[in-house]
This record gives sequence, structure tokens and C-alpha cells, in this order.
Amino acid sequence: MKNVNIGIANLIISNKLNESYINNKSIEESKKIAFNFLEVVKNSPILQLEFRVFNSIDGKVIESEVLAKDYIDEQIKLFEVFTIEEIDAEREKLIPFISEETQPDNDKVKLYEAIDTVINETLESYENTDIDKMHDAFVLVLEHIRTPKKALLENVDVEPLNEDVIEIAVGKFNEKYESLDESDKDLLKTLIKATTKEKKALLETYKTETLAILEGIDKENVQDNITKAIQKIKEMVYDRKNVDDNIIGLHEFKKELL
Repeated sequence: MKNVNIGIANLIISNKLNESYINNKSIEESKKIAFNFLEVVKNSPILQLEFRVFNSIDGKVIESEVLAKDYIDEQIKLFEVFTIEEIDAEREKLIPFISEETQPDNDKVKLYEAIDTVINETLESYENTDIDKMHDAFVLVLEHIRTPKKALLENVDVEPLNEDVIEIAVGKFNEKYESLDESDKDLLKTLIKATTKEKKALLETYKTETLAILEGIDKENVQDNITKAIQKIKEMVYDRKNVDDNIIGLHEFKKELL
């Protein structure tokens, strides 16, 4: 296996997820793979650190060469509490998500390979360090940081979709759900584009609005039902697996109450 690092694995999974939305094919399978990948990362302190460092370097912009060098050094130093053997052992957990056939070949890959090289060569023993290889990789990372770009991901809990994929998904959504009213369409379009943070906020908004309606209803003859509904809504918490269903359910419930 040529490349086994968090950047390559994430890029492959992101591409698969994007292609699934574009082609409207194997979406659930791709989402399952992405979920499994994130679970592996969340359960590994080393992979979490690698994810944060790759993401930070990918999205950082520092024009000053001196400050950019210092920034890279500080990021790489975070790995010094681990051995190269420990890091390699955790990277092996990424192998199921990577295959030679699916590895892209672009500037992102070159960046992730360079970051990987700087980490590895820094942790190698003095006699085994390849200075030329490390220098070339460091220069590539340095040039990247000094050039404007977009971040890899905001955090581990995000499913990355680019704007083209979002537009295609919205278009397919419009074709499929022409019979829905405008409020339904607006909500589902919002869910397609929403980040994790936005979905959390949206869920809380719908909970607050629905509870306000329920608590204002004349409870005579329906006291038990109202009480149960209020309790169920109050107990709702964010869960990435069912947040969309909960928000849509509250949306439909509100429509019935109004």
C-alpha cells in the first residue's frame, strides 16, 4: 500500500460520498463507510491528532515565511509524544478505507504525502532520517501554507459536500418532491446544506417552537397526550444518525398543531 494516512483516507471517502450524491447511487453505502471511518478516527487519539493536524495545515494561511515555518514546527512537535511504530500501528486501521484503485492523484494528495513525510522523518532515528526527502516535503507544505486555500474539514463530525454536489442534490430533490409544500421543500433543502452545528441549532429551535405550541394548548381532555408529547420532545438530543428524522418529525407535528 503506497499511501496510508488520514488525509488520503479522508479524501477517498469524501470523493465516494460526493460521487454517490451526484449519481444518486449507493448513497447509504457511502454514508455507512464514512460513518465507520469517523468512528475509527474518534476511537484513536493518534488518528484524531493526525486529523486535526492535516486539517489545520490544509486550511492555514500565513504569508510570513518565518511564521509559517514556526507553525509547521509546532504542529509536527505534537507527534513527539508518540513513536513512529505507534503511529504506523494506528494508520493500519485506515487500510480498509484505502485501495490502490481509488487513490486520487492531485495536489491534495501531494500535500498529504508531504505532511506524512515530515511527520515520519521527524520521528525517525537520527541515522535513518532522510534529510533531502524531509526538506523537499517541508518546502511543499510551507508553500501550501503561504498560499490561500480552503480547509479540509471543520471537524471530525462533518460529512464533506462541495457546492456542486449540494446544487445537484437540491435539483434532484426538487424533481422528486414536487408535491410537497414550500415549507417542506425549504426545510429539506436546509437539511441538505446544513453543517452539524447548524443541525444542532435547528433541532433546538424546532423543539422550542413545538413545546411553546403544546404548552399553549387547552389541555382539557388531552392532558395525558400533551404531557407525553412534551416529555418526548424535551428528551430529544442531537444524534447524527437520526437528527434529520427528528427535525422533520417536529416540522410535521408543528403543522398538525397549527
